[in-house]
Amino acid sequence: MNTDVAGSDADTKADPKADTTADTPDGSPPVEPATGRDGGQTPPGPLARALPVAAVVAGVLAVVLGCLWLFALNSDATQVAQARDAALRDARQAVINLNTLDHKDAQKGLDLWIQSSAGSVRDEFVSNRDAYAKLVTDQKRTTTATVTDAAVTEVDPRAGTARVLAGVDVNVTPEGGQPTVTRQRIELGMVRTDDGWKVDALKPLVSPGTG
Repeated sequence: MNTDVAGSDADTKADPKADTTADTPDGSPPVEPATGRDGGQTPPGPLARALPVAAVVAGVLAVVLGCLWLFALNSDATQVAQARDAALRDARQAVINLNTLDHKDAQKGLDLWIQSSAGSVRDEFVSNRDAYAKLVTDQKRTTTATVTDAAVTEVDPRAGTARVLAGVDVNVTPEGGQPTVTRQRIELGMVRTDDGWKVDALKPLVSPGTG
C-alpha cells in the first residue's frame, strides 16, 4: 500500500526566506545591527568622527593656555630684569660721561653731561654750562673716569625709575702735570626716557679721596 507523502520533502526543507531568528523574551523581534551597502556595519556618522578631532584640539588649547598663563606669571620678573639691565648699563655710561672733561674742548664734555641727564640735573647743567666750561678751561685740567663697580638697588619698570650705586675712579691730569686718581662713590637716580635711562638725581655717598 502506498502512503501519500506528497510535499513531505518540501516540509522538511528549510525555507531560505524563513525568519530563523528567535524571538526576544517580550515577543518582539530582535534588533539587527545596521549594515551598509556592502553588507558590513554602518560606518560612524560625522559626529562620531569629529569627536577624536575635538579631543586633539582641546588638548592643544590646554597646552597653549598653560603656556600663556606661565608667560603672564613670569612677565613681571622679565620686565624687572630687562629694566635693571638697561638702567645699570646706562648708569655706568652716565658716570663716565659726567666725570670726563677736557679743558681743551670743554663744550664737548658738557654736551655729554646734558645728554646723560634729565629733570633737575639736566636743567642745572644747561643753566650753568658756561660757568662749568670757564672753570675747566681756567684750571686747565683733563679728567677721565673708570667705573669700578655698580649695582641697581631699586627698579620700577612700570614707573620707569631706578636707583644705582656706583664706585668710580677719576683720573685728574693738570696741564703739564702728573695725573692723580680721585675715588668716589655716588648714588644715581635714573629715569627712563625715549632715549634710554638718564640721571635725574646725584648724591655723593663718600667724600672724594685721592688714591
